[in-house]
Amino acid sequence: MRQAAESSSPFDKLRQDFHAWAKATGRPADFRLLLRLVLLEPGFQLALSIRLQEAAIRVPLAGRLLRRLLWYGATISTSCHIAPDSSIAGGLYLPHPTGIVIGAGTVVGAHATLFQQVTLGRRDPDRPEVPMLGDYCRISAGAKILGGVTLGDRVTVGANAVVLSDIPAGHTAVGIPARILPATDERATGIDI
Repeated sequence: MRQAAESSSPFDKLRQDFHAWAKATGRPADFRLLLRLVLLEPGFQLALSIRLQEAAIRVPLAGRLLRRLLWYGATISTSCHIAPDSSIAGGLYLPHPTGIVIGAGTVVGAHATLFQQVTLGRRDPDRPEVPMLGDYCRISAGAKILGGVTLGDRVTVGANAVVLSDIPAGHTAVGIPARILPATDERATGIDI
């Protein structure tokens, strides 16, 4: 997961983000959709900011400052705190980007969907363990994933769930603390969620 999130260029990830948005909205991936997303869609604007921050750090001398300025602007404008050293793969879909927190070192796999008020971070400030999300994870509104938790591919976390332990691929977790529901046949066979 971590290697996939770090190996692609920021612009490859942005292209994957764009196609995720096209698929989610049911619109063709054309220039009109791109223009609409850049101008009118806060979730895509946040994803774009994340990718610009990833590109800015590569600028000699001024990269760190430029990245910090972009991060600050995104944090203020969206009320989201996404740590610059988190690792987020392409295909990110943020339909309602308000109050999302992604802590330092957290790994988010490809084609993740994060709804409003999601928190991915440490469980204890004195321990460095952070979550690792697999590919095609869907984290519902208000969910918290805390500590050194690993989510397998195609995991769904229900609204307001608090995940404190690993979730195997293809399963759904709900409740406080989260309990794992049995895998459905569709998820076990790999159909997109």
